[in-house]
Amino acid sequence: MSELKITPEEVAAVKELAEVAFALKKGGTLGILKAMTENGDKLLETVAEEKAVLRLAGIGNAALEPVREIGPEEVEEIQVNTEELVGALLKALARTNPKEVPRVGMTAALGYLRDEDVQKGLGFLLVLAKNLGAALNGKL
Repeated sequence: MSELKITPEEVAAVKELAEVAFALKKGGTLGILKAMTENGDKLLETVAEEKAVLRLAGIGNAALEPVREIGPEEVEEIQVNTEELVGALLKALARTNPKEVPRVGMTAALGYLRDEDVQKGLGFLLVLAKNLGAALNGKL
């Protein structure tokens, strides 16, 4: 019978594997992975039969196609702008109750135009609309 020889690198790999397994168990992911492994065929059948999941996958794939075409030079700008915009939208949503928004006629709308925050928001929307139109017209 030959003697088992384990290198220090292999010991380190087994230790790292045990740490990963412990982290997955602690986070609850290990149980999910185990269930997926044990019931993989049934899970795939269920997903394949669910039309909503298939539709979502099709929409998701269509939405990702333009992302694949983004040049590396644009990624950082998009990331910064997305963080800024989503942050502002979340703050605005936190302070805007849709059930309490007043009805606004033409006169009140003109009154809102005197507010510098409304002016900034409209300015953003108008610049976005201009750039969106340019992109739709193939100019960007």
